[in-house]
Amino acid sequence: MTELDNSVKTLVETLITILEPCEVPLSFDYHNRTFDVRPPATALLRYSYDCDSLAGDLWNCITDSLQKTELLKKLLRPCNAHSVFPSSESGFIPRRAWTWPEVRSKILQSDDLKASVISWTRDFYLDLFLTIMAPSHTPTPSERSTSTRNQEAFRRKLFDRDGVVSLIGRVLKLESYPPPPGVSYSFADALQGAHIIPFSANSHPELRNTLSIFAGQSVEMLLTGNQINDPSNGLLLDPSAHSAFEYCTPDTLLPPAMAVHNDGEQLLFGMKSHLVTLPSELLCNVHLAIGYVLRESNASQMISAILADEEEFNSGNTDGDYWIVTGASYLERKLRGLGSINYSDMHDSGEQERLVKDDHVIT
Repeated sequence: MTELDNSVKTLVETLITILEPCEVPLSFDYHNRTFDVRPPATALLRYSYDCDSLAGDLWNCITDSLQKTELLKKLLRPCNAHSVFPSSESGFIPRRAWTWPEVRSKILQSDDLKASVISWTRDFYLDLFLTIMAPSHTPTPSERSTSTRNQEAFRRKLFDRDGVVSLIGRVLKLESYPPPPGVSYSFADALQGAHIIPFSANSHPELRNTLSIFAGQSVEMLLTGNQINDPSNGLLLDPSAHSAFEYCTPDTLLPPAMAVHNDGEQLLFGMKSHLVTLPSELLCNVHLAIGYVLRESNASQMISAILADEEEFNSGNTDGDYWIVTGASYLERKLRGLGSINYSDMHDSGEQERLVKDDHVIT
């Protein structure tokens, strides 16, 4: 006799179970492409910096109305008899004699619940994945001198902390020869100051908000104003490692210098001066967690294709309907960065729904 699948599940396990593959599609359209919601949503729940907090955020989205809450209440029962639904602290079991596959099937019959999961995942796709992988804003002529001064000041702080060496990859600037004794180093013409969380977060409130949800704590004060260029958000890297680091993905082809490290190896920052702030453990681990999510969901490949299309659009090499689609998606991404648009109102519009099918306007 087959054992019934009606075991106790934590909130994270409950949501991952709901997202398991089945015949009901969960997807959204963006940039003339269709994105499957399940891989990124599941990867977010499994690999984010604070999985419990992120699961709580998704749970809040699917219980944000009485109608959705009442449906879930009929299907799920809190494990703790004293918990009042929709409390998720003690986990859930299916009500009656239902199994988890039956619960999943019933939940996915609700258009409102499906729409909540899709919207939540789409927001992370656009406000975190796509934004953090996008190239930095190119300064205007009037901004360039200030940007150059700020970047050079940022790099000097990192030199003051670590000396003329990139601990990641053990790379020295050529001018520092001979190398310190006892350790094998390679050499580079220059070392660059790399932001752990991109500089663009300073002017992108939606990215900071999404990062805070992902981290389970506010990162606002770490990434605004002068703090974005604080050494706590910086590493010295040689140019090839810097380029790979910006994509935030563990499976990026790393430069050969990375092969010098062993798993579990400890890197000691601040060897030149302990008075300069060390790299933030929180920001480093958030960066790593984003990389895991991008890798496990295969989202980085799709995003790279989108960014390549945007580059073609900006260079004027697209036309016709594809120009409209690319331009609309690009405009949405830029407007989202301003954090000033009510997307729920936009989705309520009947005319908007008609245009969304054509994928020719902001959605």
